[in-house]
Amino acid sequence: MKNLLRAPILVNAALFQITWFACVIGSAKGLIWPALLACLALACYQLHPSRRHSSDLKLVVLSIILGLIVDSIWVQTGLMVFTDARPWGNIAPAWIILLWIGFALTINHSLGWLTAHPLLAPLMGLIGGPLSYLAGLKLGAVEFHADTLVVSVYLAIAWALSLTVMVKASQSSEPASI
Repeated sequence: MKNLLRAPILVNAALFQITWFACVIGSAKGLIWPALLACLALACYQLHPSRRHSSDLKLVVLSIILGLIVDSIWVQTGLMVFTDARPWGNIAPAWIILLWIGFALTINHSLGWLTAHPLLAPLMGLIGGPLSYLAGLKLGAVEFHADTLVVSVYLAIAWALSLTVMVKASQSSEPASI
């Protein structure tokens, strides 16, 4: 019985990892369709009424706003350039917004444990945010136009704040009844 309860969390985590790779590797290759398909699969799975949390849609909207602000700052300041900047070029690209959407759909599910540990959200953002972008750098999805340490510090601060905001936003709603 315990394994059945964990299956949706594992599926959520796996679908997000697929989404991450589809977005990052797709971007490095100039392809948006893998990101669209993977994010759509994650959204269809997670937003099904039997698995949806009442704050999931709010988190998706919040993540789009955060993603547009945070990743557009990197572009506007010249700290980084996204390999596939479509469709806008001077703000956060579509593939990274899809990645933010996918990440938002983990907050109440595979990352739901963060709500019980309020200090872990900023710590996870502080560490995980820069590591994710560094992986994107290595895979060719992004280029840093400043010292890697400087960019990593900015990313750490932005992600510590962003993840804290998303976790707090998820706590303002009760879980959907099944």
